[in-house]
Amino acid sequence: MVWLVMHLVQCSCFIDIFNLISGKECTQDESTAAAIFAVQMDDYLGGKPVQSREIQGYESTEFVGYFKGGIKYKAGGVASGFNHVVTNDLSAQRLLHIKGRRVVRATEVPLAWTSFNKGDCFIIDLGTEIYQWCGSSCNKYERLKATQVAVGIRDNERNGRSKLITVEEGSEPEKLIEVLGRKPALPECGDDDDELADITNRRSAKLYMVSDASGSMKVSMVAGENPFCMAMLLSEECFILDNGAARKIFVWKGKDANPQERKAAMKNAEQFIQQMNYPANTQIQVLPEGGETPIFKQFFKDWKDKDQSDGFGKVYVTERVAKIEQIEFDATKLHESPQMAAQHNMVDDGSGKVEIWRVESSGRVPVEPETYGQFYGGDCYIILYTYPKGQIIYTWQGAHTTKDELTASAFLTVQLDRLLNGQAVQIRVSQGKEPAHLLSLFKNKPLIVYKDGTSKKEGQKPTPPTRLFQIRRNLAAITRIAEVDVDAMSLNSNDVFVLKLPDSSGYTWVGKGANKEEEQGAQYIASVLKCQTAKINEGQEPEEFWKALGGKKKYQTSSQLLTKAEDHPPRLYGCSNKTGRFIIEEVPGEFTQDDLAEDDVMLLDAWEQVSFVFFKLY
Repeated sequence: MVWLVMHLVQCSCFIDIFNLISGKECTQDESTAAAIFAVQMDDYLGGKPVQSREIQGYESTEFVGYFKGGIKYKAGGVASGFNHVVTNDLSAQRLLHIKGRRVVRATEVPLAWTSFNKGDCFIIDLGTEIYQWCGSSCNKYERLKATQVAVGIRDNERNGRSKLITVEEGSEPEKLIEVLGRKPALPECGDDDDELADITNRRSAKLYMVSDASGSMKVSMVAGENPFCMAMLLSEECFILDNGAARKIFVWKGKDANPQERKAAMKNAEQFIQQMNYPANTQIQVLPEGGETPIFKQFFKDWKDKDQSDGFGKVYVTERVAKIEQIEFDATKLHESPQMAAQHNMVDDGSGKVEIWRVESSGRVPVEPETYGQFYGGDCYIILYTYPKGQIIYTWQGAHTTKDELTASAFLTVQLDRLLNGQAVQIRVSQGKEPAHLLSLFKNKPLIVYKDGTSKKEGQKPTPPTRLFQIRRNLAAITRIAEVDVDAMSLNSNDVFVLKLPDSSGYTWVGKGANKEEEQGAQYIASVLKCQTAKINEGQEPEEFWKALGGKKKYQTSSQLLTKAEDHPPRLYGCSNKTGRFIIEEVPGEFTQDDLAEDDVMLLDAWEQVSFVFFKLY
């Protein structure tokens, strides 16, 4: 007999249809009728189901997994009354062997220690738990592919319900020992085997297209070796991916393929098995476009899922990509930056109405107006600026704030915007990245950023007896004051620093490259801290000054500061080809070390020195 089994998942848009053929007792008529009915059912469901042909005794682990109590084979057909009963205690467990160096493949092998070796990776799929076992001599490519396949099984086949566990050879948990038995001595597997596996893997799969464009159904080879390119799969056609060496045939149905091509794809796959003299138990899996399994995707070197993102926000789409015009890179244009010029093109002079709230668990708490412009690194603040042409909401997030407050700040910002009928401009600001317009809101008072702590009444802690503040004027001639580590290495000849001592005395340290605005900022922070400071110029420091900083150390300075040459601030650039051509973009704002992206090449133009190139070594 032939059975048609359907598995529906509420949280998924795909349905599994398994066509189970019951071995020798199944007639050709029953087999053909089941195949036709499966295609009709597939059409009725809009072509979304994933179809798999199953053979008695050689069922896939996915199929067996639907029968928690095991499968019982009953002899005969309907007329026999199923008198003879044979119990089969197969389980849904499986083992995938990840092997190769450049062309890595995952192949299902017997679930036993005899399948393992020290030079490869294996995936032990136990349903609710997926173990990635890494041999002591496996290469990094196999590790990466094993991770990709394991994640794909968890996300696509288990809807994220399975737990991923990475296991190194020699650290196997008890659960694996229970399933596999006592671990024997495992054989070695060298790089030569991986190179041979690359050759075998390339030839292990071929891609064919099934088309009736010429008026008659034809099967033509698209590629004789893998990995394939995703662009080879056309939505208007059906394809057969032949992996008969692993007893697997895939039929891929394009979303715009006609019913004749879809039906012929299954038929041709069955004929293909006969022509290639593959075993009769070779599995056939029919996949709709968008419903591909991880095992199918591994044959494509550039596979991308719809809505899959690259990096922090570049989303991949399945439509054709526009042709990119290649423009010759001109390094002489680096200092011509309209984007940076626009950064300081403020909407006004900051003379509008300012309201500030601190983010707390209870919601937005108003900040006392006399403390406007004083932010703590352990807090988040919402600043509403109203001017004749509109409103701006700045969300300032401290470097040491909790995740709960970060989440609450985003929620409260949206809530405030709704109260303003959604007309406000929202700007998120990280500590140390304050834009020029935000700094201008506090009139003649510089922005003060305390390193950590909080302004909440119940969360305040005693302030340190000795504190160090850096006063710096930015590119827009606006002064910013930030608390830094009490250490001589924090000093910078370009700026002014205020050192507060325990007895409310202190020093105002003026660097060789400092300006009058920064000295005025030092007077302001001294008044806020209520301490009397003595002014000292760089190079004239008393011993007590260095003692308070933990001893004299090297700090940032430059001989160019002694000259009256034109001031050229350092500039940071990121190099990439993310648009399809090589470009260099300047990092906006007051950049810090956090702006050095490890996955990019960064160029720092220090003007009087040779530019530095930063990149990560792999």
